[in-house]
Parts: sequence; C-alpha cells; structure tokens
Amino acid sequence: MAPSLGPLVVSQTNPRYFAVTATGAAEKLVYLTGSHVNNNFHDGLGPGRDCPEDPEKFDFDAYVGLLSERGHNFIRLWRWEQFRGHLAPADVHFCMTPQPWPRTGSGSAKDGKPKFDLAVFDETYFGRLRNRVIAAGRAGMYASVMLFEGFSLHLTATPDNVEGHPFHAANNVNDIGITSIIDYQVLPLDPRIEALQLAYIRKVIDTVHDLPNVLYEVANESSGQAADSVVFPDGSSVDTPIGDSTQWQYWVINSVKEYERAMGHDSHPVGMTYLFPVADLSKSNEPLWKSPADWISPGFDDTLGEGRWSNDPPLNDGSKVVLLDTDHFSPFASSALWVWKAFLRGHNPILYDLGILGGGVPPNPSEGNPSFDSLEPARQAMGDTRAFAARISLATMQPRMDLSGTRFALADLGHEYLILQPHETGDAFTVNLIPGEYAVEWHSLRSRKTVPGTTLTVGDADPISLSLPSEVAGPGVVHLRCISR
Repeated sequence: MAPSLGPLVVSQTNPRYFAVTATGAAEKLVYLTGSHVNNNFHDGLGPGRDCPEDPEKFDFDAYVGLLSERGHNFIRLWRWEQFRGHLAPADVHFCMTPQPWPRTGSGSAKDGKPKFDLAVFDETYFGRLRNRVIAAGRAGMYASVMLFEGFSLHLTATPDNVEGHPFHAANNVNDIGITSIIDYQVLPLDPRIEALQLAYIRKVIDTVHDLPNVLYEVANESSGQAADSVVFPDGSSVDTPIGDSTQWQYWVINSVKEYERAMGHDSHPVGMTYLFPVADLSKSNEPLWKSPADWISPGFDDTLGEGRWSNDPPLNDGSKVVLLDTDHFSPFASSALWVWKAFLRGHNPILYDLGILGGGVPPNPSEGNPSFDSLEPARQAMGDTRAFAARISLATMQPRMDLSGTRFALADLGHEYLILQPHETGDAFTVNLIPGEYAVEWHSLRSRKTVPGTTLTVGDADPISLSLPSEVAGPGVVHLRCISR
C-alpha cells in the first residue's frame, strides 16, 4: 500500500470527504474507514480490576498489518488518561502506560509508584506517538491523535476514575488536584490546569505536525450536561459530578488551529466526537454540528440502543465530514450491511473493534463478546467500500434517498450510480435513471464478489426495475456507469 498523502483538507468539491490538494493539480478525495480499539496506543488493558506488574502489551505492528490486509486507511489513535481504572460492566482494568509526564516525583501515587511531575514531559510517550503515526503512514493509513479522554473520567468506576488520574492531588508533585471531570474539561478551568493542558496540546503538535497523515480529536465521549451524578435509563448510576464540556472542546479545537498558524505548521483536521450524557438526547449532536471542528462523530440521538445511526443513517448534507463511529451508538456489534448503508449516505464509517484487543487476530477468534469473527464482515466491508470509493467519481457523487425504492444510493445524475439492495431476499427494486446506456456490475455483500452485468438501456425517465443476478445473493450493490446517451 502506498504511503499516505497529506495533509488532509476538507474537500471543496464534496465536503463530505477530505482531500489532498497537490500544487497546480485538482484535489484528490480521500474516503476514510478503519478499525480502532481503546488500547491501540497504550499498554495496560486486561481482565479484572487489578493492575498486573507487567502491563499487557498491544501488538501495534500486527494491528497495522490486520487493517492493511482488509484495505483500511484510518486509525483512531486512542488516549486513555488513567494509570489505574476499572470498567465494572466489562470487568476490565485500564492501567495505561505510558503517560505524557514522567513518574520521577518524590513520594508515592495511589498505585504505590512514584508520583508524576507535570512540569516535565516524558519523551517515551511522545516518541511512541510519533513512531506509531509514522508506521500508520507507511502502511497508507491516516491516524487521528486523540488529545484527551472523557469517558474514563465519568463513566468508569469510582474512585479511580479520578484518583487514578495524574492530575489527582495524590498523584503529582505539582499541587494539581482535580476532583471530577468538571475541574478538567469544563470551563472556566483553574489557570494552572489550563496552562498544563495547553502545553501538552502544543507538545503533541510539535511532535507530529510535519507528518502528512495526521488528524486530531479533542476527546472521547466527554460529558455534555451538568448533574450531580451520571444516571442511566435502567436506574444505575455513577456517583461523580459532571458538567458540559462543549465550550472546553471548542477551546481545544481553536487552540490547535491557533498554534498551527502561529508556528507556521501545516494545518491538520481537528475532530469533535459524541458527548455523553446530555440533558436532551434528541439534541445530543447539535454541539458537534455547531462546532469549529473539521470533522465529527455523532452518536445516540433517538434512543440509547439500536436507533437510526445503526439502521437508517441520516444523509450527510455536506456541512461536516462525518466519521461515523460505532463506538457512539453500537459498540458491541456491526455488520457489512451497516458499513454500506453508512457509505451510501455520505459518511466515512469506522468500527469500534473489541475483537482486536491484542492488536492482531486472537488465538480463539470465535470467543468473546463481541468476538473477532462476529465483526469480520464489517471489517471486510470497510475495505470493499474503500475500493469502490476509489473507482467511482466520489467528488461528484451525492447521497440520495429519492432515486431508488431502497433509499440507499450515491449518484452523479446521468453519469454514475451506486445503489444498495439491503434485503437478504434480494427482491426487485426500482431505480430512477436519466435516459442513456449504462455499464452494469453487481457486488455481493455476503461473498464480496463483483460480477459484470448486462448493459442497461434506459429509453425514458420512468422508474425501471432491477433484480440481483443469481450469483449475487442479497444484500447486494449495483454500480451503473453511463457509457452513451
């Protein structure tokens, strides 16, 4: 796979996607898709509450190889801020290392190891960061560097959600002491905390700014409302106060952009992802659309369960590049059908992939919830959609719900169409085409084979009926390309 080109910019011709613009040449659109998992940067995620003496290693080389084999080109490179934490529902620990600051302070932190010195950076962390972004780029992949993490501060088990963080008073020698996510991700911040965060942001940028395949993300699932605790629909709760991080996230985005300009660095896309919880679920994604971010990842906004983003993704109207991430609405399941639905609605689908916690194919791929095997169709479909994205005229293709009875299509009217028949039965479906002669090919989501079809002649503007050929069992995709008028 060729090295990644960049830096990426939002496409001017089709702003649902990023592009690379060469001097004196037309922009080249880039469709992003790929698998990611919580520990693809840090070591130290494993079963049970207790941290082992030797943190569990993530095999990054195997991970990049697995993604490359499946045709992926995007990595969401995680940040996890706790050196000690526990996610009770899954019974896994997050004892994540390295962290951005060295453990060279006098005295012992909550885990019995030396305290952090927040006035100094640990070059081990930033060296790993640069090396992993470079490795991704050599494999033809773009890497989004997550700057902060919110979920762990208010949705993992107390008290380690805060007491396992370097900024807790017992864990550093700098007299910094956060007591909740409010002290860390809700404005106004203590000036000392703001200064430390700004220094860290600038250090990250200084580390990777010259790499063409870099994007940034503010934080994962930071809180979006003020409340005394996090309460779930089933009545369970996490007894920790939360606040609305929206304005803080806007500050981070603007800080990245301002520093890039001030230093004369290339500008790289900055993303903002789903906030949780929020006061009004139906408005949960509004802060993303209104943000100064270049790309966004929306989530639950109709139900905390299998909702529209899983079954019937809304059209992307082009106001933002959307990296549609199952992490924020379907964290334990996905399918090839969902990938194709997301692609044909103008999104860039990415997969939260708990099947690859070790980095590569696990010893028993059928075990686990979700298992590696259960997510393999989605992994393969991401590569298949990317292959089609490279073959079609993506710059001129628009998502349309009105051109086919199936309601899933990308189209450049009168020139090219990509249409999904989502049903297992492969029933006949109608398509509205501009008169002309069209080359036809069919793609099976199940077998992943693409086969040529009979040339289609359309003599008038009335809807026509198409049926999947016998060698393409449903669901399937038809690609139509006009060859004469």
